[in-house]
Amino acid sequence: CIFYKMIARPWTDDLPKCKNSCVASYFSRLGGGNTNTTDDYLCFYCQTEDNFSLYGVFEPHNGLDAARFIMQRMAAEILFPPPSANTDEEIRERLRNAFISVEKAYIENYDGMIAERTSLQYQLQTLNETQVSQNYNILARLKEIDVHLSGGAAVVIALVHANKLFVAHVGDTRALLCRTDDNAVLRVVQLTVDHSLNNEDELLRLQQLGLDVNNSIPRQPDGDALPRFLVLVSAGVYKRIQEAKGSYEQTNKQLAQIIVENFRKHDFRMVSQSVLEEIEQEFVSYCVKNSLTPKPNTHMSLLIRNFNFLPTVEDETPPTHSVTKNASVRFNPIVQSKSNTLLNEIDSEIYSSGTNEIETNDSNIDTNRSIESTSDIYPVGRPFDRDRKIKGYVDFSCYFENVAKARKNGTLPDFIK
Repeated sequence: CIFYKMIARPWTDDLPKCKNSCVASYFSRLGGGNTNTTDDYLCFYCQTEDNFSLYGVFEPHNGLDAARFIMQRMAAEILFPPPSANTDEEIRERLRNAFISVEKAYIENYDGMIAERTSLQYQLQTLNETQVSQNYNILARLKEIDVHLSGGAAVVIALVHANKLFVAHVGDTRALLCRTDDNAVLRVVQLTVDHSLNNEDELLRLQQLGLDVNNSIPRQPDGDALPRFLVLVSAGVYKRIQEAKGSYEQTNKQLAQIIVENFRKHDFRMVSQSVLEEIEQEFVSYCVKNSLTPKPNTHMSLLIRNFNFLPTVEDETPPTHSVTKNASVRFNPIVQSKSNTLLNEIDSEIYSSGTNEIETNDSNIDTNRSIESTSDIYPVGRPFDRDRKIKGYVDFSCYFENVAKARKNGTLPDFIK
């Protein structure tokens, strides 16, 4: 049994909460999904005494174990030791190292399970078909191990320090920055790039690995604007919008519109929950109308960090502000997308406004500085090699030495070539 399974709830629940954030995270009950609501909260939003704010959304794939492990380990890697008085480059390096360390720790965490699977597979090789069918326990355990090993998570992390926002992610979770320009138009900027075939850098990376792919995505320039609120969202949420509305290009804008409408109608603390409920209701209507069965166990996570759209909370008083119904909010018909970077830094001066009106003051926001991209890792001019091998995470030299010894002694099992 893995140790973290023994914990009733993740230790990240005890982190000091950021009072300017609202969160909702759960499995959709549509399609006969998981009805257990005690283990599906896969977010954190904390603010330390050193004026660091850390936010994360973790979307599980094939079970909760991997996502819970990654969430708790990621928070520990970033927060400990406390990241006080760090330079921008040190913060970027800490985020990079956190992702690398968590990945290695996750693989090491399953070393024993991998060894157990190898042992069980060897036992099956020594049995005939009748004996194999009778050893149900071995087959059941192998299936259970395969489920554990197939798990994973998509991750998006946002860190705010010294009025600067740092974002890092892997997978198709998204970070969206909603901000107003000089004309009081609320623009939605996607700070992350989905790691899919619609991502130009991801296509380049796959091409460098020898895969024959050909596609492209548009790029649009970014301008200066005043940050209003940040959104971290799992793919399960925005894909619901895409299916129900039949639109892929305007998904981020549609999500931002739903959030703004709920700012007007609900207490800030309830906005994330009310947004997810509204998206679910529309998706249910879409499925009923088209006689569709929703995919079960879809995880829904939405984290909203208010910068300046609502009055910010500076004390212990719970946030109870809402946007007035006559607040002036307009949306640009074109949704801007951030350039293809895996790790982006945005200078975001966080203003504290005493009113609900959208300010149009200028602020120093630079969204054009690329910190790291896959095109830096895989240069364009590098020739393709379809037979090139990728360096593995696990050292198999001991295994090959034992195979060589067994072959020399004539004790090598027949199923090992």
